[in-house]
Amino acid sequence: MQDKPQIKAILFDADGVLQRPSVWWREALMPILGAVDIAEVDPFLRDILETELAHLCAPSGFDSALMETLSRWNRSECFADTAHVLNAIRPYDDVIAVVRLLRHAGMPCHIASNQQAGRARHMSEGLGYKALFVEEFYSCRLGFAKPDIAFFRRVLEMLDLPSQCVLFIDDRSENVDAAKRAGLAAALYNGESGAAVLRAILAEHGVSPDAIQDVDA
Repeated sequence: MQDKPQIKAILFDADGVLQRPSVWWREALMPILGAVDIAEVDPFLRDILETELAHLCAPSGFDSALMETLSRWNRSECFADTAHVLNAIRPYDDVIAVVRLLRHAGMPCHIASNQQAGRARHMSEGLGYKALFVEEFYSCRLGFAKPDIAFFRRVLEMLDLPSQCVLFIDDRSENVDAAKRAGLAAALYNGESGAAVLRAILAEHGVSPDAIQDVDA
């Protein structure tokens, strides 16, 4: 039986794998909108999410677009509060601990995430991902968003690694399927499952956070 290629880099999705919202957006947006019923928030939230979606592949422009969206709701003075809600993120501490072990053992770990520019900046600088991960592959910086296979091809070009030597971990099946079509090793995982499940996935691909061979060998 042919041995599996040695994994030389790991790509981690962010939302749902490394982190989760620290507030419920609908509830958190109620005082911003001045809503008395949570159902009133739904069209407001939908407009905000559509604004985000339209800027996932844009290197800039989200802040001004969000301001325009808020202006349509007569809430232009609430930009800072709304941005705070969008950036309210809580990392899965046990998952981050595994990433730290991987990095300490010499395994290059990278983020591969769909994010608008403002949230990507907050994650990189505010949450310290810039220091933890070797590279941060955000859709707003690449110009492509998952599950577009071009996202993965661009990442592989930048890593300069064979696709089969890169492991991609994501909580959405369509992204995992796209990564596999691009030739990557890929696994479905949700951070709520805990570190033990993540370790098992890594082990299936020949990776141990506690004892990693020289990936440059």
